[in-house]
Amino acid sequence: MRKRIWLFCAMMILVVFAVYRAGGQSPAAANDPFAAADEKILVEVHDHSEAMANLEYLSDIIGPRLTGSERTKKANEWTEEMFRKYGLTNVHLEPWTIAHSWTRGTAHARVVSPSTHPLTIASAGWSPSTPGVIRGPVIYFNTRSEEDFAQFKGKLKGAIIISTEPQSLSPPPPAPQSRMLFPMEAPPPLPGQPAPPSPFARLQELNRKRNQFMKEEGVAAVLRDSDKPHALLNMAGIGGEKFNVGEIPTAFITGEGYRLLWRLQKRGAIVVELEITNSFSDKPVEVYNTVAELRGSEKPGEVVILGAHLDSWDLGEGSTDNGTGSMAVLEAARTLAKLDLKPKRTIRFVLFTGEEEGLVGSKMYVEAHKADLGTISGVLVHDAGTGRVSTLGLHDNYQDREIVDRVLAPLRKLELLEPSMRRSFGTDHASFDDAGVPGFFCIQDFAEYAKTHHSQSDTFDKIWADDLNQGAQVLAAWAYNTSELPEMVPRRPLLPAAPENAREQKPAADPVAETDAKILDQVKSDEKELLSNLEHLADHIGPRLTGSSKLDEASHWTADMFRKYGLSNVHLEQRTINSAWTRGTARGRIIAPAEQVLTLASAGWSPSTKGTVRGTVVGIKAEKEEDLAQYKGKLKGAIVVVGPALDFEPPRNPILTPFGEMSIPIASPKAAGRPFNLATFINMWRAEIKFFAEEGVAAVLFPSDKSYGLLNMFSMSRGNEYKSGAFPLAFVTGESHHLLWRLLDGGPVQAEVEISNSASKKPVEVYNTVAEIPGSEKPDEVVIIGGHLDSWDLGTGATDNGTGAMAVLEAARALQLLGVKPKRTIRFVLFTGEEQGLVGSRAYVEAHKAELGKISGVLVHDTGTGRVLTIGMMGNYPARETMDRVVYPLAKIGLVEPSLRTEGGSDHVPFDEAGVPGFWCVQEPVDYAQTHHSQADTFDRVRPDDLTEGAQVLAVWAYNVAQLPGLLPRKPAPPAAEKKP
Repeated sequence: MRKRIWLFCAMMILVVFAVYRAGGQSPAAANDPFAAADEKILVEVHDHSEAMANLEYLSDIIGPRLTGSERTKKANEWTEEMFRKYGLTNVHLEPWTIAHSWTRGTAHARVVSPSTHPLTIASAGWSPSTPGVIRGPVIYFNTRSEEDFAQFKGKLKGAIIISTEPQSLSPPPPAPQSRMLFPMEAPPPLPGQPAPPSPFARLQELNRKRNQFMKEEGVAAVLRDSDKPHALLNMAGIGGEKFNVGEIPTAFITGEGYRLLWRLQKRGAIVVELEITNSFSDKPVEVYNTVAELRGSEKPGEVVILGAHLDSWDLGEGSTDNGTGSMAVLEAARTLAKLDLKPKRTIRFVLFTGEEEGLVGSKMYVEAHKADLGTISGVLVHDAGTGRVSTLGLHDNYQDREIVDRVLAPLRKLELLEPSMRRSFGTDHASFDDAGVPGFFCIQDFAEYAKTHHSQSDTFDKIWADDLNQGAQVLAAWAYNTSELPEMVPRRPLLPAAPENAREQKPAADPVAETDAKILDQVKSDEKELLSNLEHLADHIGPRLTGSSKLDEASHWTADMFRKYGLSNVHLEQRTINSAWTRGTARGRIIAPAEQVLTLASAGWSPSTKGTVRGTVVGIKAEKEEDLAQYKGKLKGAIVVVGPALDFEPPRNPILTPFGEMSIPIASPKAAGRPFNLATFINMWRAEIKFFAEEGVAAVLFPSDKSYGLLNMFSMSRGNEYKSGAFPLAFVTGESHHLLWRLLDGGPVQAEVEISNSASKKPVEVYNTVAEIPGSEKPDEVVIIGGHLDSWDLGTGATDNGTGAMAVLEAARALQLLGVKPKRTIRFVLFTGEEQGLVGSRAYVEAHKAELGKISGVLVHDTGTGRVLTIGMMGNYPARETMDRVVYPLAKIGLVEPSLRTEGGSDHVPFDEAGVPGFWCVQEPVDYAQTHHSQADTFDRVRPDDLTEGAQVLAVWAYNVAQLPGLLPRKPAPPAAEKKP
């Protein structure tokens, strides 16, 4: 990995050369063996998809598909016919039996007292009928445990029950942008520990006892809240997985109607009249799963399964739940069969039924095939509506994460997000996962699913065609790539069953979790001190250019603060740089064809011009090194403007950035016909620097990537050389850059530039600030949290990286105040020289190379004032599950699951290169793209709550890593050919 100096240019990308080499790229190489086949798959689905036509037929002609109904059987037979039409083999229906089919009749209701109101209701599935029209008082059956039943004894005969408190429908609570932004889930038990009790078991048992009590007490009916706006209904079954006749007539009522009942019953007595009529089959009914295959060419006995459920509820057409998934599976089958790709393993397509009543069809499938489960490599299910597939949910299958990354790597065009360990118990993959088969599910964009799900709005007109086809592309490519793997997908050992009384047992005391709670509280209570320290650093010390007296002051001040807070082994680790650099003036103006002022600032370690230089402005447009030849002999004495003029777009939330793309929150150029290629840019930058020096330019102007007159900054000095560059170089504002190019497009341009800077004539000492809390059991093993203390000098360095440095200082203060006794030593390091290429952290790694094997891990905070979303792990797959356990206590402040993204540009990188687990804080962009290296990097841009949260993350992470039984797992060393020369 190289220094950042090559990257801070027109695009001002805050990454090192490593970003290209490792750069968030997934493990697949450029010549991925899957890529050619995947490209054919993507093109075939894009150009020839039949998914929409098939879904329209399923929705409009066949219609809703309630398990056990004739329509569902028709759908089974039709999909069987379509699989055969598309050339699949071993196409058949696999039967299983339900106790009763159910046919919806009518359902009517109205409030008759204290006033009259019509109510819109729909029977719950497998609900019995009422004995004609009934009337009864509405009673709020407010029970949260079995003990609460006693207060209703003798009071429910003939009553119509409501049992939940409604939430507001207007306005509804804002939905998260993505499931990916949900706080992380609790990690699974460690191997060998018992499985946790079912997340539904206690609720199911309470519901069973509640229903039994209500039946014994003579309840007449139950009304359930649809909890949807706009008079939409909801649906679920009450017959259980055995499809029995429900015990009490039950119906769903619109959210508006339910809230009316809620308001009225709070004011006094209320009477409702209702009638429900439904019917059941007299005997068990046979239902089916539809199955088809592409037979494997080399290992036909090993199977990869794509699945979805064909059944639906019956208020709508079942288009989004789950016609979309079923037709995406059918389209994947059509595509793979048409392309005749001959997968190594058999790819099996299964359309389950009975999913809506409790994943029954997939459970029956697993039971029927239990002798064959060892031959199933993996299962992927599509079942969350019409939204595009954003990524895959791996349901705690940590052992498969690296393989899934490799499998998905060729699908860059689909812009998939990072795979998630998230669990889901509500779709058919879970039946396989429970049996030990790796079961994955599609995490999809919401796409109005909350409204269409189980409602009368689940109709074909809600389908988003492009997203449906994208789902089919993901399914087909995943299935083919997984079938081609050298080995089957690895399995996670099944956990022992949970003890019978698991629901009753209180969790054992966890001293680490108890300390974590204290850490969070302590840091929060210290917020005023944290902000005061940052204000002092930014406003009273100010910008801290490496080698300056201000940085020297900051280094000594932070050492004094560590001592004040009671830290141990506080010291400054010295090194020497060749020269300090002092910014002087930088002026520029266009003198022809019209006079215009240019706003500019010298690049770091830029030499001065010889007074004011005047010359012709030459615009450089070159995409590759050969393009520079056209300018040879034409640049001597010229003022060069590097172009062309570009527009920039703000960064996305890192978690919502496609996996494999840069996610550091810096602005990037808008695509101009093709995506920006960092490798090409780096090579061009280096070639241009060399070329300009050889041509004897008078000065070079680079554009800032910012707007509203903000400038940017980087160093001309190569890495740790700290020497003046070969020619004067300055940044111009984006506005000045666009002006120059507009004028150049119209004809010759003349300009003058004056740059005046100075450099020290002798070397200068700089420091890394170091402090410790010594370990109580393994003091020679170390956990490091760090940030960089230096900054650029256009602003005050408040967000880059005063925030990170002061978050480290606060983490140290909080841990010391709490008197924690970590097993391992926690070390706090404030690096300098980061802005010139991670120089301080590289020097630290070199100076401490003898102890690198004892450093458990390093976490660095260095992307501004945005809240820490999670921990970036630099592709350290072996440590992924451990990291979940380390950071799960931070879920209570909103931390999402750790990321395996790889990013350069901060002080974790030298540790990662040296084999030490080096991690970074993945932060919200906020306005970092504007403050980064600009005159807007000031204290008033800091977000106090987010800064405090960053300090909480650092402190909890450091303590929890220090308490681990062993050192953090390390990723394998790269092959010799990939190592840094």
